[in-house]
Amino acid sequence: MNIRGLACLWAVWLGLTRIAIAAVALVSVTVPPEKAVSGDRLLLGEVAFIEVLDPAGRDLASALAQADLGPAPGPGRSAVLRRDEIKKMLLASGLDIRSATWNLPPELKVTAGESASVSEAELRAALEKHLAASEPYQSGRFEVVSLNISPPPALSQDPVTVRFQPQISSNPVNVAGYFIFTQKGRDAGRARVTALVDLSLPALVAARALPRGRTLTAEDVSLTFLPYNQAKGALSDPDQALGATLKTTLAAGTPLRERSLSPSFMVRSGDTVVLIARQGNLSATTTGEAKADGALGDTIAVINLSSKKSVRGRVVGPGQVEVIF
Repeated sequence: MNIRGLACLWAVWLGLTRIAIAAVALVSVTVPPEKAVSGDRLLLGEVAFIEVLDPAGRDLASALAQADLGPAPGPGRSAVLRRDEIKKMLLASGLDIRSATWNLPPELKVTAGESASVSEAELRAALEKHLAASEPYQSGRFEVVSLNISPPPALSQDPVTVRFQPQISSNPVNVAGYFIFTQKGRDAGRARVTALVDLSLPALVAARALPRGRTLTAEDVSLTFLPYNQAKGALSDPDQALGATLKTTLAAGTPLRERSLSPSFMVRSGDTVVLIARQGNLSATTTGEAKADGALGDTIAVINLSSKKSVRGRVVGPGQVEVIF
């Protein structure tokens, strides 16, 4: 073998441990056989010790540190990169790798560092935040009694934010949906959750035993909080009940529901009412006598006390009837 052939063989042998020998090395790169990493991509700067040998090599050192060696293993997992694989990726990077000296092991074992975790208290807080901004919870009082959560996704060490995304449900006591995990502004996975919620809603109840046919006054009703299943369908605004007539007898504490009440009359038969007549932009008022009970919007007969004539009018407010022409 001639001298030239020996030189070629020597160069091949050196390539097993070094990518290239620079005439003047600006940077030294040493990769250990094992390294723990974080993040979702493997960067050379995370797995190698990069030393600047000459001030002119600072930019090269920074660029090499950002060289991408591919995806990182998931949390709790490991991966092995062979020397030849690392060489190919570095050659494909387009960087001036001949200006660096390289010390590469036959294999690099990369292990993911500890993954980020989200505690049950944080998940509960995310659910409670969602409920507090939603109806019917916003108008009532609630407590998350229990959570049942599927295994969460594998997360990197990056900061995690979590939010609750509900599924459509007809029962706000049994909540179902997903916790959405976000890292670096991207969806990092989700976990299904079901929750039992102790929910109470405001409801009007009978303040005392009330007989059928009673016209309700402020002393007859009380506003309180009842469990969701009891409060469902109950009135919560006293104006909806005051002046209405009970269709049935109610025991003290019984929720008031619309089906239990006759309309709240704004005019009673025999009342003196304000009779309003309108034509275009003109209006005139006089007094009249109601000949029937009337709730808001009802049409009743009224005697015009000035003309003694009977007219028909629509109840438009307490003691007010507008003539229908």
